[in-house]
Amino acid sequence: MLVAHDTTQRCTFSTPRLLVGDWHRVANEHGLDLVEVVRSVLTTTTTAALPPDWHGDFDQERARQWVAARDAESPTRLVIASDSGQPIGLLILFESAGRRDPARVELRLGYVLAESAWGEGLASELVGGLVDWARSEPSIETISGGVAKDNAASARVLLKNGFEPATMREDEQIYELILR
Repeated sequence: MLVAHDTTQRCTFSTPRLLVGDWHRVANEHGLDLVEVVRSVLTTTTTAALPPDWHGDFDQERARQWVAARDAESPTRLVIASDSGQPIGLLILFESAGRRDPARVELRLGYVLAESAWGEGLASELVGGLVDWARSEPSIETISGGVAKDNAASARVLLKNGFEPATMREDEQIYELILR
């Protein structure tokens, strides 16, 4: 079972082009309406490789429900372009007890970037920033992420950041990075 813990609540970092932090706090600091951010990031194109119940465009009510569901489920981080202050994506984190050391944490990541941010290396930069942050957190044992079989771009992002193929599921490859 995946459960949010204190470790992921602390996840805030920046990279040369990105600011990443708690989505409510960052949205408030930048004068953004979180429901509108979700509507702008989650589109038919950007959700195609995500879980089936996330597919399609989001009207205001569906976006509001999605925000509430993420808040109840796990910490979500808003990704902002540092030069413009514009929202460009979401980073979703899940925690579970470590397999090798139950006192440590296994971190599972999911992310989605607005289509306008594709092709600029921002996904690699985002995951790299997360990895750097996780290396500074002694409680994190591993990071993993699942990639749909036909999503070669996301697989490259994880491989570029040191992840290795771990488990193959019916419709996705799980990649893992062992930190400790």
